[in-house]
Amino acid sequence: MPSTQVTQALDIYTVGIKAWFTDDEEGWVSASLVSKDVNDSHVKIVFANDADESREHLFESTIAELEKTKGSSLPPLRNPPKMEDADDLTNLSHLNEPSVLHTIKTRYGQRQIYTYSGIVLIATNPFDRVTLYEPEIIQRYSGRRRGELEPHLFAIAEDAYRCMIRENSNQTIIVSGESGAGKTVSAKYIMRYFATADDKETVGKKSKSGTGAMTEVEEQILATNPIMEAFGNAKTTRNDNSSRFGKYIEIQFDKQCNIVGAKIRTYLLERSRLIFQPETERNYHIFYQFTAGASDEQRQKFDLKEWSDFHYLKQGGTGDIPGVDDAEEFGITKESLAMVGINEETQEQIFRLLAALLHLGNIEIGGRTDAMLSESDTSLVMATQLLGINANEFKKWIVRKQISTRSEKIMTNLNPQQAQVVRDSMAKYMYSNLFDWLVGVVNESLACVDIERVSTFIGVLDIYGFEHFKKNSFEQFCINYANEKLQQQFNQHVFKLEQEEYIRENIDWTFIDFSDNQKCIEMIEAKMGILSLLDEESRLPSGSDQGFCNKLYSNFGTPNYQNYFKKPRFSNNAFTVVHYAHDVQYEAEGFMEKNKDTVPDEHLALLQNSEFEFLADMIKRANAASSPSPSNSLGDAPAKKPGASKTSVAKKPTLGSMFKISLINLMDTIGQTNVHYIRCIKPNEAKKAWIFEPNMVLAQLRACGVLETIRISCAGYPSRWTFEEFAERYYALVEPAHWYPKSEKDTRKLCSAVVDTHIQDSDKYQIGLTKIFFRAGQLAYMEKLRTDRWTQVAIFLQKNIRRFIERRRYLRTLKLITQLQQVARRKVGQVQLENLRREKAATIIQKHWRRYAARKWYLKQRAIIIQIQAASRALIAKKRFSMIREHNAATQIQRIVRGWSARKKYQAQRKHIIRIQTCIRRRNARKQLVVMRAEARSVSHFKEVSYKLETKVVELTQNLAQQKEDKAKLKSKATELETQVRSWITKYDSLDDKAKNLTNAIDKAGPDGDHWASLQQQRDGLKSEYITSLNKIKMQDKEIARLTEELARQKEEIAQLRHASQETVEKPMDDADMGELKSQIAALKAQLSQTLGNSRRQQQKQQQKSPYHGRRTTTAMRRKSSKTTEQPITAAASSASCQPDDPLYTLLQDENLLQADVLEGLIRDLSIIPPNASSPPSSKEKTFPAHVIGFCVVEMWKRGFLLESEQWLFAIMEAIEKQCLSFVGEKSNEACAYWLINAHELLSVINASESDIERSTQRQESEVRWHEIEKIIASMKYELQYVQDSIYNHWVSELKKQLQRVVVPAIIESQSLPGFVSNNSSSLMPGQTAPVTMDDLLSVLHKAYEIMKGYEVHPLVVEQVMNELLKYIEVTAFNDLIMRRNFNSWKRAMQVQHNITTLEDWCRTRNIVDATLQLEHLSQATKLLQLKKATPDDIKVIFDVCWILSPPQVHKLVQSYSAAEYEDPISHDVLRAAASRISDKKEVLLSSVPLDDSVYEVPAPYPEAAADTYLPADLKLERLRQFMKAIAS
Repeated sequence: MPSTQVTQALDIYTVGIKAWFTDDEEGWVSASLVSKDVNDSHVKIVFANDADESREHLFESTIAELEKTKGSSLPPLRNPPKMEDADDLTNLSHLNEPSVLHTIKTRYGQRQIYTYSGIVLIATNPFDRVTLYEPEIIQRYSGRRRGELEPHLFAIAEDAYRCMIRENSNQTIIVSGESGAGKTVSAKYIMRYFATADDKETVGKKSKSGTGAMTEVEEQILATNPIMEAFGNAKTTRNDNSSRFGKYIEIQFDKQCNIVGAKIRTYLLERSRLIFQPETERNYHIFYQFTAGASDEQRQKFDLKEWSDFHYLKQGGTGDIPGVDDAEEFGITKESLAMVGINEETQEQIFRLLAALLHLGNIEIGGRTDAMLSESDTSLVMATQLLGINANEFKKWIVRKQISTRSEKIMTNLNPQQAQVVRDSMAKYMYSNLFDWLVGVVNESLACVDIERVSTFIGVLDIYGFEHFKKNSFEQFCINYANEKLQQQFNQHVFKLEQEEYIRENIDWTFIDFSDNQKCIEMIEAKMGILSLLDEESRLPSGSDQGFCNKLYSNFGTPNYQNYFKKPRFSNNAFTVVHYAHDVQYEAEGFMEKNKDTVPDEHLALLQNSEFEFLADMIKRANAASSPSPSNSLGDAPAKKPGASKTSVAKKPTLGSMFKISLINLMDTIGQTNVHYIRCIKPNEAKKAWIFEPNMVLAQLRACGVLETIRISCAGYPSRWTFEEFAERYYALVEPAHWYPKSEKDTRKLCSAVVDTHIQDSDKYQIGLTKIFFRAGQLAYMEKLRTDRWTQVAIFLQKNIRRFIERRRYLRTLKLITQLQQVARRKVGQVQLENLRREKAATIIQKHWRRYAARKWYLKQRAIIIQIQAASRALIAKKRFSMIREHNAATQIQRIVRGWSARKKYQAQRKHIIRIQTCIRRRNARKQLVVMRAEARSVSHFKEVSYKLETKVVELTQNLAQQKEDKAKLKSKATELETQVRSWITKYDSLDDKAKNLTNAIDKAGPDGDHWASLQQQRDGLKSEYITSLNKIKMQDKEIARLTEELARQKEEIAQLRHASQETVEKPMDDADMGELKSQIAALKAQLSQTLGNSRRQQQKQQQKSPYHGRRTTTAMRRKSSKTTEQPITAAASSASCQPDDPLYTLLQDENLLQADVLEGLIRDLSIIPPNASSPPSSKEKTFPAHVIGFCVVEMWKRGFLLESEQWLFAIMEAIEKQCLSFVGEKSNEACAYWLINAHELLSVINASESDIERSTQRQESEVRWHEIEKIIASMKYELQYVQDSIYNHWVSELKKQLQRVVVPAIIESQSLPGFVSNNSSSLMPGQTAPVTMDDLLSVLHKAYEIMKGYEVHPLVVEQVMNELLKYIEVTAFNDLIMRRNFNSWKRAMQVQHNITTLEDWCRTRNIVDATLQLEHLSQATKLLQLKKATPDDIKVIFDVCWILSPPQVHKLVQSYSAAEYEDPISHDVLRAAASRISDKKEVLLSSVPLDDSVYEVPAPYPEAAADTYLPADLKLERLRQFMKAIAS
């Protein structure tokens, strides 16, 4: 049978209770009990996993094993849910390892990073910004006792502060944890708490409310943090701001508890980080701050470069920390140095030394066997110059060493590796002394002037946690040795507190056994310990790392140390120490060198005799120390003074001995103070926010001693309750007589009665003075008894409540039956009464129904009679009206038949005439066909036929267009007539209805007979008008049908002509004709090659380059064909009015008239009048070329010189186009604008003269010539429109080229808005003397606009030019802005918005507001950069405001937004919200505006334009004047 204790433990494990089981991934997992099997010898308990029900956990054991372990081997139980987030782990009912881990995880998931564990505060790093350290929170914890508020490091600081005041004793707060756990930040906030917390309770304490509340000393204490972090912290794989040294700062208080001073002691600075950094890690922060934030003067003075150019900084491969601006941090460091009393001159000397160290690391040491230095090494020259030492001496002792014996000195060469070690040792030595010098200066600045004022102090120890890596060296050995000492002190302190509480409660207790690591500490620091053996081996000339290991194996390989020291199985150069947290294997390689870590005496002499006073004083100050200071860092052995005795080398203290002494002094200091503990926990290795890795946290809890604290507590009486709390929870376990005693209530007696009744073993509990104490597991047993008791009470209550409910149900049923009987009787009486009422009501209804039926029959008969009378009268009226309609219809039919017969006769005569005309035309066509067949064999005839066909097609096309217009007009007119007819029909219908109503009145005799007759006449008139309108509509329909037939006929004729032309071309020819045709073709080719030459090839190249290549090619062919091909019809028309002896004909044949006067004098050599604002040119002076040319051409058309006029116009248009295209740059502005208005004016003159020419030719009865002129006019209109298009495109292209160089500098880069200037402005472009501003851009636009206004360019053209230019400005600026990340900031957006506003104001003052719509993309982009972008809701606002921007453009701008220093970076949620709007793959950039292609809309011609003969007097164009005089006469 199991014992009472085991039975009691097993009784707790009931079905449904939850327990913990180990797991490889989660550490511990929860499971619920499913079944339990207990017999006399064996125990089997089955649990089901709570997360995965299919997974089972089985516990099996024997009763003997349980008796042996007293039930402790049973699965640890899980706490009730309400206790799983307890803020103090000691309050848990089941205090075990998995419960502690689960409670910390639960609180961490609730964003609560602090948890108490007795006297220890557990701080879990959130790796995120939390609002737990605001000034309001500091004041909230001030004056509060621990436990009143949530766990916080401020509560620990306040507890230490209150203990100092209450006990008048010194305090220490130990902050420990592994790298990345948050030790440095926690220590920083504790110091801030002491400096800023306001204590209003202490008498004499200065108030800190309001601005400037902190004293100078308090501000200096806070200023030490940036200094220590800059010179002693670095980025590691585990932490971005890892402290590479230990720090103990004493904050000194006076008797009034005011801070009066401080003192800093440092431990174990990691000197090796200066010369080497592992991958992804950095050197100390100060170097990266210095390279990023140094001024231009310092960069030039110290020859500073980027961090990647220095060997000591680039080995880790990274130089940036996300979210940290090194330049800004450098400014903070300099301010902090100034605050602790280091002036700018001394700071400059510190920075000089740092620069010298960087250049020292860049010295290249070459050679194969013997080390060598280059004479031209710039780093060597710069390093020695900054250090103020002799370069030759430095080179000498870098590559050599001197060994002194009793009789002589031996000098030997060093190999490159040894020389690098000497160089690096020198650098480490100088940086270590610099760090110690800074600590000394800070201590001098923080020290209290009057030592007697210092009453007490609170020390904050920020020290490294236990370290265990894959490869552990001397640094890890020293760190873990320090943690062994701290853990021993922690265990003793916890044990002491436990014993003190037992004594205070006056209970019987025995000695609690706890894990004591004194044996391990003695093995390290004893007289023949590891450190002593290392020092002994270091002093031997032939000492080595292997010899050190052999000594360890021989001294500690005995059974006495088998629990603390182990020899690795597969290594003879390593050893393993069993620490309290973990077994750590140390590699002995490098132990000797790091323990000695000395600098050659020759280099020490160089540094002491340096011309750099700051360095020399710093070295002398370090050597002046007679004994190792606690602040000495790793390898900080004092250098041997020059001239010291040779035996002093053996007495030089090593790093291990100095660190042991400093650690012993630290432990003595801590031992004399009251200690408070903060254990920092790193929840995950990846440093991700709010991610919890249980196994990693569990290992840290074991290493930091939290679980050891719980084990010590469980060894005694871990569960303790006050009498009031215990009685309130467990009073139900005893009889009610104990609850309400007759005498005075005694809570202690009630508690004694509870435990005496249910716990038989008196050793399981102890009753103290104010509390009751329980052994581990007893509280869970009490909980089970309490649960069983409440179960019994619940069953008793359920029994009585069920009886009460059943009786109440019976009484309710009885009462319900009685009420139902009453209701039934009442219902029967109501039915009888209802029957009597229905009989009486039926009699009354019958009476009224009979009366209603009789009256209804009478009314129906009366209505039938009235309907019969109305129908008969209507029939008579309809017969009369039908007779009238028949007479009217007969009249209409007669009229229509007569019209039809007349039209039929006319059409027959017309067809007969057409048939005769057709026969005549057929005969003439056959004759002409014979001639055409004869001429068809010549090439020239093919061209004539082609030209005729083209002319015919153009003519038919124009006729077709004219007929379409006529058809449209007729359709509109027909629609109007139909509308009018409908209105007349409506009127007719209304009159017809009126006539029907008045028919009877007409038949009746009366005095109104004349009036009715007049109305009848009016009706007849309207009817005749209606018939006339119908006839007009029919005529219009016939005309439309006729036009349609004619249109179809003309289409057929065009098709027939094309078919005939094709048959003519494809007609086979005989061999003779073929040979003749080939010879003619060869002759024509030779003639064409001689006449055209290279000019045509050049013209073709220019046309191919132009975007209007297709149109220009067609135009050139037409112009060329007009010069080489004679038109037979034109020649025939001209021959009638133009004779060879005509003087006009002679002038036209003169080539000089066209070439010299018109093309050269009037176009190419013409001096264009500039658009001067003071004396603007008149309309005649601006457009006289167009008027003169128009006058000549119109008169030539009137006189029949059609071929000559066409040649003139083609030559003139070609000359104008070439003249405009020859101008580039600003010269093209006036020329293009001038000839653009003249080309449009010439088009207007031709358009306005068209009707006059038509009348003139019609008077001469020359229909053929008018058709020819009409074709030429249509062709010239098209050509002039093309010339305008070409001039416009060339002009706008040149304007875009002028804007191309100023758009981005003026809109994007210029900063004309004061107060928002950024430092990332671009440099000047090549060849640019001054920065481009908005004035330069507006100057280009202003010149173009003033020229257009001066020449009175058509408003439509002005609008097109400005729209095109502003569109080009927007596209260029927007595409540049969206691709620049450093320009996408709100400051830069303010500048761009200001520039856009300037451009819009310029447009507004010139009344071209519509053109500013082209800038909408750019304007909304600047608005986006200025809007808030903190949450996804802000993205919705951005899309509403910036509606014109596409989702990809918005996403690109948000993604490339450059946040200012005081702005939070764009979060991933905001970027995801912006990216979620992208539904299709649209381009981010706007479609580029081509430089040489613009769409031109030709403005309508001026209707009032007229040609004249005005020519300026200064133009010597005599032949042109003579021609105009002759043609006008």
